[in-house]
Order: sequence, then structure tokens, then C-alpha cells
Amino acid sequence: MYAELLLLYYAVLLLSAGIALSQLRKNLPYHLKVFAVLLGYTALVELSAYILRNRLEGGNNLALYNVFMLFEFLAYAWYFRQIITSARIRKAIDVFLVVYPVYWFYVVFFIFKLNQWNSYVFVGGALFTIFCAIMFCFQGFVDDEVVRYRKYSEFWIALGLIVFYTCAMPYMGMFNLLSQNAPQVAVFFKYLLLIMNIVMYSTFSYAYLCRMINTRKSSS
Repeated sequence: MYAELLLLYYAVLLLSAGIALSQLRKNLPYHLKVFAVLLGYTALVELSAYILRNRLEGGNNLALYNVFMLFEFLAYAWYFRQIITSARIRKAIDVFLVVYPVYWFYVVFFIFKLNQWNSYVFVGGALFTIFCAIMFCFQGFVDDEVVRYRKYSEFWIALGLIVFYTCAMPYMGMFNLLSQNAPQVAVFFKYLLLIMNIVMYSTFSYAYLCRMINTRKSSS
């Protein structure tokens, strides 16, 4: 069952990255182009992690994920800075963009190790990503302009991030503890994590698909 879910996850991730990257040459806003590149980078990291897990002795690919988290959460913060209008939230994002790399360096090299799962790095980045995504959604809810969420790409990206990181944060934050003391519980949550990944990348796919469909309709 896990192998099938993992295969489905890879398929959905690659589909999401492919749909997003296929629109880079089209009239996409710059922040959506950057997010598309991030999806392509994510797919490359996941495929590299799969190869490392199966080819290297010991199969430890955590260093790759720990480095990826630095770029991932910084990219999310930058993305939301482009679409959030609140000056206070944008200033908070500016602070995060400066502080998080320092926090990452301290946690990775002074609390954990590069080849260990750095749960503090994940939790810190996930919390701020959830905060930014919620603030963006709230911005749309209180806006005087009517928002058609069915065709609003940025909303679907924010929704996917909220759903995934809200569900993943408790598990990934306790991953080291669960792996050592409750391996059966850890395995159960691995299934849930894969399902949440599939949901998130499905919403990302829809975010770019709805823009593609809208573009075709407007040009016809």
C-alpha cells in the first residue's frame, strides 16, 4: 500500500511541476513563474533523494532535505511577499528572510547535524508559511473586490500549503521522537504525510490548470 501511495505521490508531483513549468513562457505573473521553478526544483530534489536512498550505503538522504528546506521556505516567504498587500506582514516577511537562514545555520550545525532530520527547521518554516498563507486568504476575504476563487491560482496554492503544513507539522516536528520510541505510529503518519502531499500538489496542479484554461478562453 505504501509503495502504491509513494508512486502516486511522485506522479502527482511530476504532473504538477510539468503543468507549471509548461507555462513559463506564457503571460504568467512573475511570482507564479518563480513558484513554478520551485515546483520543478522540488521534483528534482525528490528524485535525487530517491536515488540516494536506494544507491548509497545506509540510504541517508536527510542532508539533501535539510538543505532543500532552507530554499523552500525562503521561496514561500518571497512568494507571499509579492502578493500580500499589508505593509506589516511584508515587513514581517522581510525579517523572516533575514533571520531564517541564520536560524537554519544554527539549528543544522549546532543543535542537530546536517545528516539528521532537523525538526526545528521544519517547524519554524512551516509555522511562518501557514501564517503567510492564512494572511493572504484573509486579505481576499476582506477585500471589497469580488474574488472568483474557482479561477484564483494564488488562493489554491495558499490552500494547498495550509492543508499540508497544518497536517504535516505535528508529525515532522516529532519525527525523531516517534522513530525512536513509537515506530509503528511513525509508519502510520508516513501514510498520512503522503496523502497530504498528494492533496497539496493536486491543488498546485489545479492552480496552474485554471489559469491555463482561463487564458485559452480569453484568447478564443
